Amino acid sequence: CADFDQCQECLKNPKIPRHPHQLKPMPVAAGQQAELTEAQRKERQRSIQLHMTLLLHAATCTASKCPSANCTKMKGLLKHGQQCQIKATGGCSVCKRIWALLQIHARQCKAKSCPVPNCMAIRERVRQLKKQQQAMDDRRRLEMNR
Repeated sequence: CADFDQCQECLKNPKIPRHPHQLKPMPVAAGQQAELTEAQRKERQRSIQLHMTLLLHAATCTASKCPSANCTKMKGLLKHGQQCQIKATGGCSVCKRIWALLQIHARQCKAKSCPVPNCMAIRERVRQLKKQQQAMDDRRRLEMNR
């Protein structure tokens, strides 16, 4: 069988005839995470909402020594996102995380002028993509009704 995974310990010592330690099954659903429980989903939503609040605070906070340690961390992430040469598309994991937060924020944001970096640009891109998708759907429906 060519399609199998092997732990590092067994990989280092191929002379072990059988797997000497207990294997633990890991659920895999078509390459995605296993479904979350209701409690996990609520906790994740709570965490995302806290991050959204922190993101908005950090984007507007002008205090050089804000009492919130998390504000300083978020400001650091935002600064990294502006200065990083690798970027999310190049594989920078920090940029990927901050970009995910910015996208979540932009999809929820209703402000006319938002202080969060890239919010307006992301919202415009999402609007363009929706418009493009709508046009494709309209053409598809038109073809089907011919």
